[in-house]
Amino acid sequence: MDIKIDSIIPFDTLRTDLEYVFSVVEKNGKVILLKDNKPAYIILKHDSYVVDANITSEAENLTLHEAMKVVLSKADNYTMHASKLADEIYDRRLYLQKNGQKAQYTQIRARCGHYPELFEALQGNYIKLKGV
Repeated sequence: MDIKIDSIIPFDTLRTDLEYVFSVVEKNGKVILLKDNKPAYIILKHDSYVVDANITSEAENLTLHEAMKVVLSKADNYTMHASKLADEIYDRRLYLQKNGQKAQYTQIRARCGHYPELFEALQGNYIKLKGV
C-alpha cells in the first residue's frame, strides 16, 4: 500500500477539521488516522477500495460456475449446502456480482440447472460437483 506523507493525519483532526480530512481523501484516495502516534484507522475513497479489493482476490474474473467448481472440488464428498457455498465463494472473493455483493444461494441453485453436466442439485439445497 502506497502511503503519501500528507495522508497521515492525527485522529483529533476529525473533530476539528473534518472538511480537511475529506479533502485529503479526495486528493490521495486514502487517509491514515493516527491515535497515540500509531496508525489506528484508514479512510478510503470508495473507488480506491474497489480497486484494492479486486487486486486481493484469489482468482481473476471467475464466472460463478467456475467459482463453484473451485470450492466444491475441496469440499467433503464434493458437496456443500448452497448457502454455505455462496458464503465460501464470497469470503474467498472468487466471484462477486457487478455491484460487489455476494451471489445469493438461489443463484447458486439456478446455476446447477444451467450446468447439469457439472453439478447435481440434491435434496435439502445441497450442491454436488459431478465427475470428480
